[in-house]
Amino acid sequence: MTEHISAPGAPAAPSEPDTASDPGGPAATPRLAAGLVVVVAVVAIVAAYLMRDTPVRTSHYVLLSLLLFTVGAFGVLIRRNALVLFMCIELMLNAVNVAFVAFARMHGDVNGHAIVLFVMIVAAAEVAVGLAIIVAIFRRRLSANVDDLNLLRW
Repeated sequence: MTEHISAPGAPAAPSEPDTASDPGGPAATPRLAAGLVVVVAVVAIVAAYLMRDTPVRTSHYVLLSLLLFTVGAFGVLIRRNALVLFMCIELMLNAVNVAFVAFARMHGDVNGHAIVLFVMIVAAAEVAVGLAIIVAIFRRRLSANVDDLNLLRW
């Protein structure tokens, strides 16, 4: 942080708050999210190491799906960038796809695979339309922060 020096007799420039050193400030939220992702990754690596000799079962796929969905849900709740929110929603969709495929494999049925195919088609269309909207909003507002968006308000 730089200090402003004013001329004698001039009003002092307002000082900027130091949000980086504030443990509960806005800079703490991305660090919390990054720490959460690191903890989930370490837990997944340790679990994979401990279960390296066991055969892969449906419960392993469901656990992977749960971890992916949890990371995506925390990303949606914590982050404010529209592109990051978009990626977290896609991560949650893919977590559900993994669960559908795992249960379809467990039951020996093709219906889960068909649902996954339709979800992937809808997700691809969502990506095309959603990214176009995000790019248009970014060009107009010069910000991808969802808190700054009020386009649908009168």
